[in-house]
Amino acid sequence: MGTSQLHSLKTTPQWSAAKKAMTSVIKDHGNSQKQSKLMTAFRTAVGDTLYRGRGNGGGRGTFGRAGSHALGNVIQFISAVKSIGIGGAIDGLGLPQEDRPQDSKELIKALCGLTSVNADALHDDEAAVEAQEKLLSIIFEQCDSLADIETLLQQADADTIDGWILDYEVEYIMEYMGELFQSHIFDKNANPETVCSEIKQWLRSEIDNRLEDEMRHINVFSLEGKAYIDTLTARILDIWQ
Repeated sequence: MGTSQLHSLKTTPQWSAAKKAMTSVIKDHGNSQKQSKLMTAFRTAVGDTLYRGRGNGGGRGTFGRAGSHALGNVIQFISAVKSIGIGGAIDGLGLPQEDRPQDSKELIKALCGLTSVNADALHDDEAAVEAQEKLLSIIFEQCDSLADIETLLQQADADTIDGWILDYEVEYIMEYMGELFQSHIFDKNANPETVCSEIKQWLRSEIDNRLEDEMRHINVFSLEGKAYIDTLTARILDIWQ
């Protein structure tokens, strides 16, 4: 988890069940059945507030909206770099000249700054920004200049980009869960980073098994691909509905 702020866990019966499921995971490290039950409880607690794409409900303050927006920004930027180069892609961000990024850190900051959806979606926004920053930091880790980033993104094939997308979704879901469950995990004398890391490894494997082949048939830069990305968080959580 990237945030230091502790959020109060919601108190509905569904969120109480999710809290109990998290306790069970903490007590029995690496138990895939209990991790699966946690995801089912989390999906149930999110319920009808789960964002399902533009024009399909999922109003203000719902989980998945900011994540979709952030991931869409990343994919759009990659597409622009592939089409018109890093300079043109940065021009397309519409930033003032004084804010134009000169290195990878400044570029990450600029891209993450585009993520905010609305003030009512605080937890969702924070999770999206944290996940986006983590993903971009990993992608650009070996890039010393914007030219290096251009080469990396232009050479990235579909499988690589699909992998980045799934990595982002795992980080996003875990950041959101981490924000809500962090104080509860601390109450159980557990390390939040360790708990989330264990769940994250299991979740990435599960998503790979369910979606990896499906994504190979989707061009994420197409209109169909944009719609797929917009609903991906809901598609993932619906595995455990």
